[in-house]
Amino acid sequence: MTYLEMLEYIYKERPSGKITLGLERIIELCELLGNPQHSFRSVHVTGTNGKGSVTKLLSNLMIEHGFQTGAYYSPHLSSFKERILVNEEFVPDELYLECFKEVQKFAKQMDQKGEAHKPSFFEFTTAMAFCIFQRTKVETGAIEVGLGGRFDATNVLKSDVAVIVTVGYDHMHILGDTLEKIAFEKAGIIKDSIPTVCGETKPGPVEVIKKVCEEKRSELHLLSRDFIYENMQMKLNENRFDFKGLKNFEGLELTLNGEHQFLNASVALQTFLLFADRMGFEVKEEAVRRALKKTTHPGRFEVAGEKPRYIFDGAHNAPAAASLKRAVNTYLQGERLAGLVGILDDKDKVGVLSQIAPLFERLMITRPVSHRATNPQETYEIARSYNDNVSFEPDPVKALETLKEEGWSTIIITGSLYLVGYVRDYVLDGKLEPEWTIAG
Repeated sequence: MTYLEMLEYIYKERPSGKITLGLERIIELCELLGNPQHSFRSVHVTGTNGKGSVTKLLSNLMIEHGFQTGAYYSPHLSSFKERILVNEEFVPDELYLECFKEVQKFAKQMDQKGEAHKPSFFEFTTAMAFCIFQRTKVETGAIEVGLGGRFDATNVLKSDVAVIVTVGYDHMHILGDTLEKIAFEKAGIIKDSIPTVCGETKPGPVEVIKKVCEEKRSELHLLSRDFIYENMQMKLNENRFDFKGLKNFEGLELTLNGEHQFLNASVALQTFLLFADRMGFEVKEEAVRRALKKTTHPGRFEVAGEKPRYIFDGAHNAPAAASLKRAVNTYLQGERLAGLVGILDDKDKVGVLSQIAPLFERLMITRPVSHRATNPQETYEIARSYNDNVSFEPDPVKALETLKEEGWSTIIITGSLYLVGYVRDYVLDGKLEPEWTIAG
């Protein structure tokens, strides 16, 4: 079996569109594997937005302090390999295949019990990640939740710190239609007697998180109360801030762009300081500075090229769209911008487009490469309400080439991460990953 054949099995036999709430399957699958998720110390990260950046920051903080570190992300941009990293690097195909065969063996046993027992795409890949981390002798892990928290497959972890970065409206058909309901689902990762770090400040969700922490005897560390960021200076790819929390740092540098990244970095720092205390190691200032400066997160206001200059940003929901709008107004004030936008059908298209469509002098709507994007025409019709210069081209590459031919000097590719990853591959590599033919 090859790596691509493995992927085809995971996508086709363990479809990602199937979501059945509950931890029973992942618990059973991990037990059959010998509970590899208990072989390393970990931090568990959830949040409507920011959880990927916080996980990246935590992973680099762990690496810079000398730990063999596993990191688990979702979704990926271009390659499935981005989901499971050891020391922020891809693992060999051979190791993927070894762990795939191990997980597949036990998953097939579970399949025999009926449809309700069949591990899903995310359960299967989460088990693979834990298996890979065990085999590579990972000491610490930064683990990002896939969706929600309470019933997410990653919630079989016995983490040292629980992190809730933000609470906003997304996946409401699964998590609930109020911020309080969504906060309750995310608070499901809080474990008995371990600390929780929260970057959310809205009173409703914070009260829900406080209540869960009280019930679980979890010490809660709140942004603005227990730790803060201040003295922000913003320049593209060169951002600075001061942090005050369990330890204070001045003049920290961030390559990550956007005001929201100061929040993400502060949440990661407070979390790491708690993690170090629980692990019993010393946090070194120079290692902290290196980690924050070296952290990049592809597809999050990522700048590439010069003529034209491309900016890739996965503004896939309303809060992320608001962050993109603020970043554009900060870094690109007064520039003439073209936008290439595609949004999944199950997302808040109005919430996204109402904020970002007016930013562009020229807007092109396209279709993300995903089974969850079957109605791009609807996206186009909504976009026309917010921008007078809108076109529709379902093929993302053709849409991009049209904007290039028109001579736009700055093109922002945004909306779905599936679109961002697809176009990013084409722009940076001049070709598309063969995985797209399987995933799409």
